[in-house]
Amino acid sequence: MGAGNKDVVRRVIRAYVEGDFEPLMQAVSDDIVWNSNAPAAHYRFGGSFQGRIGLKEGLSLVATEFGILRYDIRELTEEGAVVWALSDLEIVEHRTGRHAKVNLANRWQFAEGKIASCTEFFDSAGVLSELGRPLKATA
Repeated sequence: MGAGNKDVVRRVIRAYVEGDFEPLMQAVSDDIVWNSNAPAAHYRFGGSFQGRIGLKEGLSLVATEFGILRYDIRELTEEGAVVWALSDLEIVEHRTGRHAKVNLANRWQFAEGKIASCTEFFDSAGVLSELGRPLKATA
């Protein structure tokens, strides 16, 4: 465990920013659960994705909506088999060309040397505001 899990997270994020999903696919368990705490009514990638196919679907939805201009890991903390990453991102919305800054928190759960789950948290309303996308009621 130790720095090994943190190193995996660093390696996966570095490759992801470059558009290389292979290190992530090699690092995840077959039954990975990927959760984005973004409301699906405003973000196509919001919700839960399961397994490798679900993970690819979720990441593809992110990539069709946004490009990553900057992804800086500010802090990595490990407690047992859990790694928390706090990161600062700058994204561009493909449709409009507008930029937004995102403070992202990810909780990476490891099991048997593989990433078993990842849950991400960010201020989804704040990002929508920066992108000039008005909040809509989601009754």
